Amino acid sequence: MKYLSNYRFLVGAITILSGILALLCMITGGMAVNYNFDAFSDPVLALNYSANHQLVSWFLLLDMFGYYLLLLPLIFYLHQQYKYRSPWTSLITFSGLAYVLIGAVGAAILAAVWPDMMQEHLTATSEQKEMIGGLFKAITLVVTKGMWNVIEMLFSAVWWIGIGKLLYRESKVLGALTMTTGISTLLDAAGNITGFHSLAEAGLNIYLLLAIVWAIVMGISIMRKTACSQSVPAKTVSASALKNQLASLF
Repeated sequence: MKYLSNYRFLVGAITILSGILALLCMITGGMAVNYNFDAFSDPVLALNYSANHQLVSWFLLLDMFGYYLLLLPLIFYLHQQYKYRSPWTSLITFSGLAYVLIGAVGAAILAAVWPDMMQEHLTATSEQKEMIGGLFKAITLVVTKGMWNVIEMLFSAVWWIGIGKLLYRESKVLGALTMTTGISTLLDAAGNITGFHSLAEAGLNIYLLLAIVWAIVMGISIMRKTACSQSVPAKTVSASALKNQLASLF
């Protein structure tokens, strides 16, 4: 029981850390482009801030761990909690894993490419800058439009909406927050698939914010369950000891 409680507590702490790193990711990303957020939707604009290539590297590493990899323990924890509650749990868990792995691979690709290309852009000739700009845009669009904002978002929608329905039975607030996060990713994917860019941008912006809030709230919820589970055995032992004492009097 103690092992289970420690495991649950650690999962909650890692999930909170995920939310914190995701928040730092957004702050670092804003600093990297001098808070010109149009650079996130137009990759070529990011090259105007090539001098900030170190910040860009940290931005992508924080993205890889904050929004993705540190959610892995939570995905397996939720699978164990709900694997007998729904016949769809395996699909939901697979979707969560796909979301994390596709997102992390995309961030790793950009972390390997962006900083180096930005450094080259600083000292390149005008012809070289044009070539670098073309390659930079092509690689970025493969990751952002192909991997992140379409297939990743579809998998994340299945995971968050599916888990949200299961959580809703225990906590309406947490369940609603989870499903809303999933709906935002679905809107992003739908907007990119249909070419409705305003819808995609709105869904993406909501997701980037709610994913941070959700991870922190989810982590706190799990850690509270740990505290409650640890208090129950203490009460049971105390009651048992009292019973034995009363029995010894007679």
